[in-house]
Amino acid sequence: MSARPIAIAVIRRAHGALLVTSAVEPGTAEAGSPRTLVRPPGGGIEQGETAGDAAVRELQEELGVEITGVRPLGAIEHRIRFAGRELHELVHVVAAEMGADASLPSTTDAGHPVWWLPVDRFDDPSLELVPAGLVALLADVSG
Repeated sequence: MSARPIAIAVIRRAHGALLVTSAVEPGTAEAGSPRTLVRPPGGGIEQGETAGDAAVRELQEELGVEITGVRPLGAIEHRIRFAGRELHELVHVVAAEMGADASLPSTTDAGHPVWWLPVDRFDDPSLELVPAGLVALLADVSG
């Protein structure tokens, strides 16, 4: 299986909180141990698009917001099993800005919650911040 190229947009508040969406793996909440995946918003890169173009389009489609100042931060190859499927993604991580007066929806167009993840929860064991290696990449580019 070849890696699916996706782009995610890292948008941070002044104190470092990260804009994220989340999904609980089906069947895990009922079993008493919910597995919650959390990641910055984004999605698939279409033919002919750059990662930045895809991030701009995806945030408009998913959240109805405009982003600016898009710049590449790096790429992470990511494999994960979720909802009974093996996912293999090449995640292009871009930094972006959103106007302070932008109105965020409570969920994405697919119904996933949208929220700000505080820095002190980046290593919260009840959450799985994906792709693996994102926190290290953010530390490398900000430090």
